Amino acid sequence: MTPKGVEEKPSESALIAALRRTIACQEYQGKRFGQDYLAEVFLPFSYRFLLKFNQIRANTKAKLDALFPGMTEFIIARTVYFDGLFAAALMERTPQIVLLGAGYDSRACRFAKLNDGTKIYELDIAPTQERKKQCLKRANIQVRRQVKFVPIDFNRESLQDVLDRAGWQPQQETLFIWEGVTYYLLPEAVEAVLEFISRAAQKDSMIAFDYSIPLTEDNWNDYYGAKEFVHSMREYQANEAILFSIGEGEIESYLAQQNLRLIEHLDNNEIERKYLINDDETLIGKIPGHLRFVIAAPIILEQTTMRS
Repeated sequence: MTPKGVEEKPSESALIAALRRTIACQEYQGKRFGQDYLAEVFLPFSYRFLLKFNQIRANTKAKLDALFPGMTEFIIARTVYFDGLFAAALMERTPQIVLLGAGYDSRACRFAKLNDGTKIYELDIAPTQERKKQCLKRANIQVRRQVKFVPIDFNRESLQDVLDRAGWQPQQETLFIWEGVTYYLLPEAVEAVLEFISRAAQKDSMIAFDYSIPLTEDNWNDYYGAKEFVHSMREYQANEAILFSIGEGEIESYLAQQNLRLIEHLDNNEIERKYLINDDETLIGKIPGHLRFVIAAPIILEQTTMRS
């Protein structure tokens, strides 16, 4: 079952992610490490006002870092990573993009000028989605007609049924982006999504997502920020517990069990080297050592010609 409270109100983790992206954008002036200039739209007015002051912004980041060391840097890297995939899909005229658990993702608006007909399906729980639409409306931000908001409860509803009702076309190539979501789902819910993509999506489709390796008292001291991450999640985000992980070194075999092939996998060190290096070749900060990026695609030889 879904953790109590998750489906009744907007996602707390999505709001905190928007807060971190806002801090990054203001800190780095919208450049490489702070690209999400619309993140602040989703924050309460008091937050938006106070974060404009350098000292308050620095204090806020310091408090966040104390609870979750490296998480702001991870959000920066994750935004850059998925921004690149999203923009490339638009430029290559990929027919469809599906955002699984879109939260306060602003890419459909930020990259609107690159969109020459790609249909974008934003899936999330209804409370988060309704609040998002209200925030965009209040900020006078127009959402293009190619974008469709689709409510879903990943732990209870069939992804195929939800997408079918929304008008998604299985015969067309699709980029699925699953950002900051897998952690909070039951293992069987994650497997159902991956199984659906391997079975129903067109053969050139891809899914990109981030995930955690398992953390226990036996290993959390081995990974930067992991112990603090576990303790802070338990204390401050208990209603969004970490439910899913993939063992270290097991990603390829795990995907194969879901009839998916591995295209790209980045561990914490690779993420830092690729996305958090300054022009002077210094690192802007470390990320939690247990977090990973992955891209996968259906195993072509096992693609069926008809949907079951």
